[in-house]
Amino acid sequence: MTAIWRVTRRYISPVVAAFLGGYLFTWGTISLLISGLVYVGNDFHNAETIGFLIAFPIFLIVFFWVFISQRIWLTYTTTFLGGALMTAVAYWLQMLLIR
Repeated sequence: MTAIWRVTRRYISPVVAAFLGGYLFTWGTISLLISGLVYVGNDFHNAETIGFLIAFPIFLIVFFWVFISQRIWLTYTTTFLGGALMTAVAYWLQMLLIR
């Protein structure tokens, strides 16, 4: 059982965290960016294009950061909680736009 836990913690956990945390962080960043740009008066389609253009570099940076970081829990917390917080703020901003 100990060997399975070591393999999971050392090899599988960073891969799962990189994909899920990177996706969540990218989703939060892009949704906040698009909502913020529309809130300040930009066209939605222009904001969406800008967001989609920077989504892939953001995902790659976060993905590789998870693997090279020495502080694993700080990295995981930043990606997951940061992504969830940005998504929540973007949702709140979108509710302000709808009203």
